[in-house]
Amino acid sequence: MTALFVPLSSSEPDTLTKEEQVLVDKGAVMQMYRPDEHSRHFIAHIDSVTDPKTGKACSVPDKSQTVVCFVFGIEDAKSAREQGRSMAEFHYSASQAHEFLFAQGWDKYHDRFFTRCYVQEGEDAYDTALKAQEKRDDHSSSS
Repeated sequence: MTALFVPLSSSEPDTLTKEEQVLVDKGAVMQMYRPDEHSRHFIAHIDSVTDPKTGKACSVPDKSQTVVCFVFGIEDAKSAREQGRSMAEFHYSASQAHEFLFAQGWDKYHDRFFTRCYVQEGEDAYDTALKAQEKRDDHSSSS
């Protein structure tokens, strides 16, 4: 027996409609990384797929498939970015930042995909903040 944990962002209520719950119970779930859109979940109907080799759309055999789509979005990314910037500010090493972000993401989502999204957003913010600090330090030491 396999248990499926469905990630919901902290800004989303932890409730699903009956239809969504049935789909989740069947494992009909899709996850999306869209840090420029709002975090949410919705029912999607998949009636075609794109072949990654050719780029051509192909119809789904039989009829469309219905899934619950969970989106790692703006609200999820914001939290990770804040943590990444904070860790740079407090001089965490890159490996410390990675481990902390991974632990925090796993604690929040209990899902590999969403944890990886969280780590990616946090590490990008950490790197950006670290580079900005280095520029300020270089500029102030050359003055």
